[in-house]
Amino acid sequence: MKGTVPIRRIQADMRTILQPVSKGLARAGLTPARAVELMPGVPLTVLEDLYALTTRDPAARSSAVYAYESYLSFRALVAHRVAHELHRLGAGMPDRQGVGHSLATAARCIAEAAKVETGVEIHPAAMIGSRMVIDHGYGTVIGEQVRVGADCYLLQNVVLGARAIRSTPDQWTGRRHPRIGNRVEIAGNVAVFGPVTIGDDCRIEAGARIVEDVPAGSKVRVVSVVQVTTRRSGIQPESEACAHEAGHVMLGANGDTPGRAV
Repeated sequence: MKGTVPIRRIQADMRTILQPVSKGLARAGLTPARAVELMPGVPLTVLEDLYALTTRDPAARSSAVYAYESYLSFRALVAHRVAHELHRLGAGMPDRQGVGHSLATAARCIAEAAKVETGVEIHPAAMIGSRMVIDHGYGTVIGEQVRVGADCYLLQNVVLGARAIRSTPDQWTGRRHPRIGNRVEIAGNVAVFGPVTIGDDCRIEAGARIVEDVPAGSKVRVVSVVQVTTRRSGIQPESEACAHEAGHVMLGANGDTPGRAV
């Protein structure tokens, strides 16, 4: 990896991320600088993420500075590291005078600002392991209860979300979101819905929709897409309506053993 990014620069950028929520921090007796001091592990985690990005993405030119300064998807991950620690700090504080609520709100504001800037939405409560890579990233959504292991790689428009929309608070019981193991690769336009678990060392190829557990060492890919074109009555010949049906098959570790449908 070419060059490096000093810890002090990462800390300065963390303070910049926290500055817009300084009023919320003040309610908890914190300043952006003090909040950064309470997050000593974040800069090192950011450096690990940066190393993973520059070594796994050829477009990063093996340059830490290049990736750090230019990758919006990496900026989204840095913002999440800060927001998650802020959320954790709030959860660990007695909620006297709304201190915990203020920090949770500040964390959510950081996440929302990052979504607007980068197109990547990550809930502050989501737990993401070390050496995470979000490549391209636009349209990626990671929900509140998601747990992602170490050394994972996500591409654009990946949704790790709930399977259903709840109508009332009494329906918000149990786990709603996926858990992803270590060393999992998820390609673009993949949706993983509900309280499913994807085991270690899995690869989910583009376009898959996962609603069941995936055992460790599996590969999931779309094996057939049937496109049907029909003429709509009253529509000129150049206008067409298309219907798509996709099947997903789970493969074993050797990549050629059919498994159950997903």
